[in-house]
Amino acid sequence: MRFLQHKHFVIRLAATALGALVPFAFAPYDYYFISLISLSILFYFWSNSASAREAFILGYLFAFAMFGVGVNWLHISINLFGGVNIIGALIFTYIFIAYISLYPALCGYLAVRFFKDSNIIALPALWLLTEWCRGWMLTGFPWLNIGSSQTDSLLSSIAPVLGEYGITYFVCLSAIAITILVAGDTKRRMIGGSILMLIAMSSAILNNINWTDDLNKDIDIALIQGAIPQEEKWKPEQRQNTYEVYSNLSKPYWSSDLIIWPETAIPSLYHLADDFIIPISSEQLSSNAIFMSGLAYKDSMSNNYFNSVLLIDNEHRFYHKNHLVPFGEYLPFKSFLDEILRFLKIPMSDFSSGDPDQKLFETDKGIFGMSICYEDAYGSEVRKALPDANILINVSNDAWFGDSFAPHQHLQMARMRALENGRYLLRSTNTGISAVIGNNGKIISRSPQFKPHALSATVKLYAGETPYSKFGNSLILSFCFLSLFSCFIYNRRFKTTIKIH
Repeated sequence: MRFLQHKHFVIRLAATALGALVPFAFAPYDYYFISLISLSILFYFWSNSASAREAFILGYLFAFAMFGVGVNWLHISINLFGGVNIIGALIFTYIFIAYISLYPALCGYLAVRFFKDSNIIALPALWLLTEWCRGWMLTGFPWLNIGSSQTDSLLSSIAPVLGEYGITYFVCLSAIAITILVAGDTKRRMIGGSILMLIAMSSAILNNINWTDDLNKDIDIALIQGAIPQEEKWKPEQRQNTYEVYSNLSKPYWSSDLIIWPETAIPSLYHLADDFIIPISSEQLSSNAIFMSGLAYKDSMSNNYFNSVLLIDNEHRFYHKNHLVPFGEYLPFKSFLDEILRFLKIPMSDFSSGDPDQKLFETDKGIFGMSICYEDAYGSEVRKALPDANILINVSNDAWFGDSFAPHQHLQMARMRALENGRYLLRSTNTGISAVIGNNGKIISRSPQFKPHALSATVKLYAGETPYSKFGNSLILSFCFLSLFSCFIYNRRFKTTIKIH
């Protein structure tokens, strides 16, 4: 009995250690093979679990360590900008991590409880579906989706067809194939080896397909990164300096086609920002460039506030952010939580959602597909701009999270959106990492972090749509639901046959 207890402890400790390694598969480290190896061993543990309860525990320990290491940067904004002491910030962060860790744990439980005899088919589908649920439940948190760790691996070629979740599926399928290749009998080893060969060959073939068309039209762009510290940004005495920093960095680029300032680079409501807007509009009128900047906007009719992008060409147009960050930009369940969470005094945290169908700026320079900050974590959000958009633009502010994993992970997700849709993506941020990303998801150029910088480039406009742009997640989700349904029916009939005989 003591031996069994010791064995359980060692396996649980190993599951925790494996989960803690997974964030290193993501940016800034990019050891993408770690996610594959860690999942292979976790799946082996699940396949040999004595009970569904034990599989749940192993999955929970794995996930808690994965998110505990990979997204613990959430406490930085709560502590430094929310007015909460470090202990309170860590408690709130780890309560949230405790919640999102339930999804991989549920995957393990369901796999052992209902699909233990068909784990080759069921486990990849279960992992994908629980990961997808985490991406939309309670507005969603799709951070550290396994698929996004593969932006530099051979599996990245799956993105234009099945998106990030499709890559997740094939990482998990590869992981279970490795498990049976190492630990299975001869027949199962042949199956595992065949699966790995088919995935590698298919990925290599897909890598040579161009899904979208170069319009043979280039535009010159400039991404302006002011590097104004977050703690200084909204101070009235900093306002003039902010304008001068951004204005001076922009001056050499008014002969280009497009100048982009990042999210809330203008630290004001639009109707109170004449000291920024008037001189910018004047400069724009005498130049060739279209100008964009993030700022806050108040609707005079509804009195609603929006996190917005202002475009200035021959008129002033706005894109209002639709997918807001809970607790950062709005308070969910406000009537219940307002008193309890009053300590979350994050500036500008009472925004309204913009129109979900408003994703485009149509100009004579090109058609721009817009997103603000957190929206580019959602492939299903960004693809709404396709097929009309010639190029994707994201303005962000990762200054909330300091010198942590967060800006690097966020940039990696932006790369995935470029891959999925076969479009260049321009990412303009306050303190970094601003970047020009090619339609193949590769970084063409990037800014240094925490330094004022103007990033200029000539970028290509594209047309057409990838299979993912056209169908979104529906293809891979339908396949996974059908796979699980087939396994469930097969298992029920198989067990019934055993009982009869």
